Amino acid sequence: MLRGGDVLDDPLVRELLAARLVGVLATLDQAGPPHAVPVWWAVRGADVVMATSSRSRKVRNLDRDTRATLVLHDSRPGAEVCGASLRGRAEIVRGAAAGALVELVHLHYVTPAGLDLPEVREFLAFDDVALVFRPDAAWTWDERHNPAAAALRASGEALPLVPTSPRTEDPG
Repeated sequence: MLRGGDVLDDPLVRELLAARLVGVLATLDQAGPPHAVPVWWAVRGADVVMATSSRSRKVRNLDRDTRATLVLHDSRPGAEVCGASLRGRAEIVRGAAAGALVELVHLHYVTPAGLDLPEVREFLAFDDVALVFRPDAAWTWDERHNPAAAALRASGEALPLVPTSPRTEDPG
């Protein structure tokens, strides 16, 4: 287990944070079970910043309990998986102070020209708060170089991970 400053100094954590992946943020629901949702993020110094809607369940959960876990993973076919589970606390930044942080996150995933597209601007306008996550502990896994991963990669016998397709509306 990594603790304190060792979390963001860990080479795998740094590699994952530098990548453009989708993370999973877990917060605690009022009744106690975890609420886990996909999130975009960007790094700012020792913080991981996420953009979201002030109306989201994760914001309601963090208003009550600031504890959170952020899972970052890069999974490939077969046994080529690596990731980190970061544990810490998240601060909710609202109002004018949130604007630059939300933009930082959006620019990690969309070009400036993409952000100017009317449909994109309308969709991302719901992100009106920023979550500033400060990890204080983590555990990591990295199976990219294990013998099983190498054997599956060399043999081509790992089944590919298959993304879903965009849904189409039923014309009906």
